[in-house]
Amino acid sequence: MYCYLYDEFIQENKRFERELLNIENRLTDLGLAGKVSRLALFRNAEEMIRDEIARGVSTVVVLGNDETVRKVIDVVADAPDVALGIIPIGPNNDLARMMGIPQGVAACDVLSARRIETIDIGTVNGRRFVTGLSMPEFRAELTCEGKYRIFPTARKAALEIRNLADVTDPRDGKFEAIIRAAVKTGWGVFGRVKLKESVFPMSSLAIRSDEPISLFVDGEEMTSTRFDIGIEPMTLKVITGKSRVF
Repeated sequence: MYCYLYDEFIQENKRFERELLNIENRLTDLGLAGKVSRLALFRNAEEMIRDEIARGVSTVVVLGNDETVRKVIDVVADAPDVALGIIPIGPNNDLARMMGIPQGVAACDVLSARRIETIDIGTVNGRRFVTGLSMPEFRAELTCEGKYRIFPTARKAALEIRNLADVTDPRDGKFEAIIRAAVKTGWGVFGRVKLKESVFPMSSLAIRSDEPISLFVDGEEMTSTRFDIGIEPMTLKVITGKSRVF
């Protein structure tokens, strides 16, 4: 049983009307018709999906972009027998690209093929994420898996945490923490500044700062002095295409 979740932005923009009609016709041709739920300003996406799952829905299909997917990740991940499908529409669909899902009507055939992968989900302060986190201005203390600490010494450094990316596998039970720092080599005026990168595979990470700092979670900003990051192995079922990056 399928449930299709239409994001608000594709309902309000007339330029998506023809594309939506083509998608709906193709889904009907493929025998994939299902319940349509429409997001709106005063409707809670998680509550809507939870109700549909209680009625027997086994596949939740998001029509929208990365932000739309973020609205349903928690409730779908909490339902082990439910798979997530994506029909990407409009801009900002990097997650669908990494899943190997093409834009618009072509995604219907990927949905029909139903190639399901189960992937890890990251968590930060109890909030789930799929792709990763970034801290463009890294100036905090890291505690890695409760065993050792890392302190930034370079004047300019950045932190990135990757769960699903072009170079990572979201099925290995770990994420990658990448620290990039500008390091000066050589002496005096002849010294050069080089960007050095260190990669640490791990399953838990604590970030602590005396002052509030910003962390971007799947592109959305969070601000705090404490971030506790972990991994939930093999938690989310997703429908993928042949060209997925993992």
